[in-house]
Amino acid sequence: MTYKTSIFALVLGFLLMGCANDPLSDLSVEDSQVFITNRDKSVSFNQYQTFSIVDSVIVMGNRGTGTSLSDVDIQVLNRVIANMQQLGYRYVNPREKPDLGINVAQIRNSYLNVVSQPMSPYLGSYWGGGFYGGGLGGYGYPNYYSYYQVNENYWYLEMVDFKNPDTANKQLNVVWNAEIRGAGLFDKQYVSEVVDKVFQQSNYLRLN
Repeated sequence: MTYKTSIFALVLGFLLMGCANDPLSDLSVEDSQVFITNRDKSVSFNQYQTFSIVDSVIVMGNRGTGTSLSDVDIQVLNRVIANMQQLGYRYVNPREKPDLGINVAQIRNSYLNVVSQPMSPYLGSYWGGGFYGGGLGGYGYPNYYSYYQVNENYWYLEMVDFKNPDTANKQLNVVWNAEIRGAGLFDKQYVSEVVDKVFQQSNYLRLN
């Protein structure tokens, strides 16, 4: 599989710490967004001609599962169809046995995180240890803990090969997938642009 990502993941932890200064506070909505695409390198996409797509967005995560069909969901589904058609694929009804099936999902997770202050026992003994002659007579200061809630919402897309099912194992293979993370992902003004970007990043999907 081929992975495309950015340094966003490296700084995400700092962004989530509400008690600290936000190092990404000067970034625009667009600059905060990250697009991750993967593909099966053994697959030639020129073998596919038709595709279908789910009729609702799938909702997954520890905040519940189900389906959704809001205005934004419909916008995402239609934008995926438009991009696939621009790449040369023909949109068909699922009953017409498409070569590819496309799933679109919202991933919704919540996490409770714990931060220890100071971050290291070393910091607690810094002023009372051997530094500066131990001027505080070996005094340190105790650790304490703070808690913060993180809500994670992002888009996940995957392309399933209907044309070549794995009959031996009775399963279908995922030949491409994408994650869209960052700010503004569920705002109507940004939705079309973020969907476009994962397909622009996956030019190998284009049919000759």
